[in-house]
Amino acid sequence: MGVNTNISSSLEDYLEAIADLIDANGHAHSKELAERLQVKMPSVTNALQALAARDLIVYRSHQPVVLTAEGAQTAAIIRKRHQGLCRFFEDVLLLAHDEADATACKVEHDIDENVLNKLIALTDLLISDPAAEELRQKLDGVLAELPGDAPAADLVALNELEDGQSGTIAYISVSLKGTKKFADMGLVPGAVLTLEGRAPLGDLLRIRVLDSVISLRGSDGAFILLKNVQ
Repeated sequence: MGVNTNISSSLEDYLEAIADLIDANGHAHSKELAERLQVKMPSVTNALQALAARDLIVYRSHQPVVLTAEGAQTAAIIRKRHQGLCRFFEDVLLLAHDEADATACKVEHDIDENVLNKLIALTDLLISDPAAEELRQKLDGVLAELPGDAPAADLVALNELEDGQSGTIAYISVSLKGTKKFADMGLVPGAVLTLEGRAPLGDLLRIRVLDSVISLRGSDGAFILLKNVQ
């Protein structure tokens, strides 16, 4: 099944937001949609009526929005596009999460399904296949040399910090294993961290991120590059 051909990119955003809210909260109300999409209530009402007219949702005033079977299928396809693109931009092109998310929002409505599937396959290969390790390292080097917020020469690997030094994560190499685990700890591009110290024995670094202190192997820290180190 393809995405409903009678649905505009704006309505796709609404359908995706409805599915996200239901997943997160168990329900999706009009007010929640307005807050999430930063639009006014009349716009939400018009969009919900349009989705209901296409049998993608069940909409009744003052009640949670319910996805129909076709609406749920269409939302799943839209979300797959967004998540696949966001993963490519963040994990392969090393964009910060917010930038990757915003870029995915711009691209997801126009990308061909065949092209998207190839991007997802490429992302999986580069991240998961041990045989692609050398290629991942070369890609990291190429991306580091591109113009950006900080010249490559100004980037410092986390494991090279002196005790007490702080910096902002510029990017995290796709060669780092378990990136989701580290993201859950707050180690994402744009995060500010401080090296509080090293374990007397072994390879552990003690890192402060926001109000949390975490331990990280120095060998993993080599894949996390920082800017604005001081």
